[in-house]
Amino acid sequence: MNELWKRHWTTLVGVAFLLAALATLFKYSADQGWITVGMKLGAGLLLGAAAGAAGIALAKRGDGRRFGEILTGLGAAVWYMTCSYAGVYEAVWEPLTVFIAMTAVTVGVTAYAYRFGLRLLLGLGLAGALLAPLALRPDADHVFALFLYLLVVNAAYFAISVAKSWLEARIGAFAATWLLYAVYYMNFTYADHGWLTRPMLYASAAFVFYAIAFYVAAWREKCGFAGWNLYASFANTVVFCLWAPALLGSSSSVTLLLLAIGLLYMGMSVLVAKFGKQGKAALYAHVLFGGLAFLIGLAELGGGSEYRPLIGVAVWSGIAAIAIVTGRKRRSDALKAIGSLVWLSIGLYWFVVTWDAPRLDWFGVYVPFLNGGAADWMLLAAIGFYCARNVRYANLLRESDNDVLAHAYALLSHLVVGGLLTVQITNAADEYDWHVATGLLLSVVWAVYALLLFLWGAYSRGRLFRWFGSGVLVAVAAKAVLLDLKGEDTLYKILTFAVLGVICFGITVVNQRWRDREQLDEAAKEREAAPDPEQVQDAGHSEQEGTPDPERADDAVRPSAQ
Repeated sequence: MNELWKRHWTTLVGVAFLLAALATLFKYSADQGWITVGMKLGAGLLLGAAAGAAGIALAKRGDGRRFGEILTGLGAAVWYMTCSYAGVYEAVWEPLTVFIAMTAVTVGVTAYAYRFGLRLLLGLGLAGALLAPLALRPDADHVFALFLYLLVVNAAYFAISVAKSWLEARIGAFAATWLLYAVYYMNFTYADHGWLTRPMLYASAAFVFYAIAFYVAAWREKCGFAGWNLYASFANTVVFCLWAPALLGSSSSVTLLLLAIGLLYMGMSVLVAKFGKQGKAALYAHVLFGGLAFLIGLAELGGGSEYRPLIGVAVWSGIAAIAIVTGRKRRSDALKAIGSLVWLSIGLYWFVVTWDAPRLDWFGVYVPFLNGGAADWMLLAAIGFYCARNVRYANLLRESDNDVLAHAYALLSHLVVGGLLTVQITNAADEYDWHVATGLLLSVVWAVYALLLFLWGAYSRGRLFRWFGSGVLVAVAAKAVLLDLKGEDTLYKILTFAVLGVICFGITVVNQRWRDREQLDEAAKEREAAPDPEQVQDAGHSEQEGTPDPERADDAVRPSAQ
């Protein structure tokens, strides 16, 4: 197949140009009023028949087989162009007439290609069938005739593609059909949205057809539901889901669609596990793809509501926690990595949107640290600290890499804690009108945060947290000097600076004990590394006892020499 298309891909392009010229001639002659529609249809049918007959005659000759195949494909493409012109562009044929004519042409072309193995003929006919509606786009809405036209083409070409294992026919029909859908959707304006509108029904029909067709192809070819059939099936679902928001016009409908597709693919994984005997890659792909669609649907819950960011963060954080815990239990580095990536992504998202997100007060009034936003912060922090203490990756080359990741988890979790403290204090100031002392209160909170970092560093013996805590403390000091000292002297400032001083003393105590423990540990290591003096002395005596006396050795040698 690769060699065939390497030799003749330019032939396909040339046929496409010829068909474009013919389509332009049809339209131009109509605009100029040179010939009637009936005359053009007759000319197209005669030209296609002549090209097809000449091609068949040449194909019977050994030396002209390939040229005859090309000429026959060109004739089939002209017939398709004529049918498209009559049924879709000018609409002089009824949809049933289009269906019958298309069926006759397609059955003839596919049967002849199947009987003699004419792969190039099939490709050229398909190119003509799908290029014609692109070149001949009507001004009026004749989409139903186009739907029947594409249904016949796809059904026949998929059938022969599966029977002959000619992959390019099904992939080309799939790609061109969705391209035609996009072109015609943009060509006509549809104001209605919903499940029962024509654009949604056509898109649903295409999605269902290709979903079934690619799985039938995978089962028929016994490929373990893997390879191009799997990729094309997933691509079909992705394209359909991308169209869904524009077609449905409702976030709740899109959410239901994503949840349904996720359940569908996870359910289909059972069939893949039963019939796909050539490995588990396809099974895992279906589970992951369906799970991802289902998760995206879950994340869309609350769409249209002002609380959607809070719901999304809670849902995705729960999903990340499940993946991480499951990965740890099953010793799967992949699950742990996926869960960690989700946790990191949702954390970044929350840092961006949290400043404008609603608080979701649980008790009708705002209570710091007891509200929906605080719960999301705490959940993110808890997941990060759990990873720092429990998640280890077996596939890392060095154990020190796990230590680096543990520090990264903990450091990011402390950033989450800092965000929690900042947002909750700011919201409390807005709720209870503490604007006079908000800056001072934040300084105290961040100083406490620095103290927590030093405590965590002392507990985990991580120098990184001492450095980070030092940075936070320096930032607090700079804020106090540059901002908090400005303005009127109040009792709040006196209390704030006194508390900051006490916190700094506390950090000094923690830091001193930390350093003392490090010195004791280093001294213990040096003692373990140094040799025991008694053992050294015993080793010296042993060496002396084992060394022979030279004089005694000479005395022992002399008698034997005599």
